[in-house]
Amino acid sequence: MDIFRRASKPSDSPEQPNTGRRSFMWKVGAGMSAVMAFAVPGMSRPGMDRDTELKTRVDQLSNRLGILEDENAIRELHKSYETCLNSGKYEDVVNLFTINGEVLFNGGVFKGKEGGVRRLYFEHFSPGLTGKRIDPAPGFQPDIEKEQDRIKVAADRKSAKAQFSYSMQVGVPMVSDWPLIKMIRLHGQGIRKWWEGGVYDVSYVKDMKDGTWKIERLEHRVLSKADYRPGKSYARPISVPLFSKRYPEDPVGPDRLITTT
Repeated sequence: MDIFRRASKPSDSPEQPNTGRRSFMWKVGAGMSAVMAFAVPGMSRPGMDRDTELKTRVDQLSNRLGILEDENAIRELHKSYETCLNSGKYEDVVNLFTINGEVLFNGGVFKGKEGGVRRLYFEHFSPGLTGKRIDPAPGFQPDIEKEQDRIKVAADRKSAKAQFSYSMQVGVPMVSDWPLIKMIRLHGQGIRKWWEGGVYDVSYVKDMKDGTWKIERLEHRVLSKADYRPGKSYARPISVPLFSKRYPEDPVGPDRLITTT
């Protein structure tokens, strides 16, 4: 009987399930699952931060590369402007401007690519042989450090501003009823010429259709004028009258006069 009783004890039976151990393991498993569920978002966050940081860095480098490309394009555009101006290709000069482009020159504003801008280059610059590049007049050499070219492209890369130094010949046909002057004019002479040096202040906009840059506004900021021609031994400062009449009262005048105080 004792043997029977001992054999029938639940604790000695291999068939009896261990409910206490299973309950404990279930609780531990459930707890670990909860911990893992809470920890997974935190564990994935560093990876996400690294991806975001990498993308941001790539975007910054790509934007910087784009700005450098824009700066080079603007520099080449200005070289084209000076080359065309120097060789008298005024049609090509005008085509470098936007439809609403404008030029500030000698106290006047010439507005509109097909209006004032074309009038300035074809009817004022062309007869006076203006725009030919010449060396600075003796004694009027600019400060190299202050005359460094500067280009600033906007963050959105849709517009830009720049400064470029210039040194060129400016000429105005002599207007007079004197027979001698008329005779000189008939022989292609009779042009008063001088040297002018200063800085171009230029605003540009990008054509978003093809990515090309155009001149929106160009200002001649004059620093020096001198009665000078290359090969001559003299160079003295001169004063040149500003525009005093607007177009059409002055057939080659600006659309608006710049008032100075």
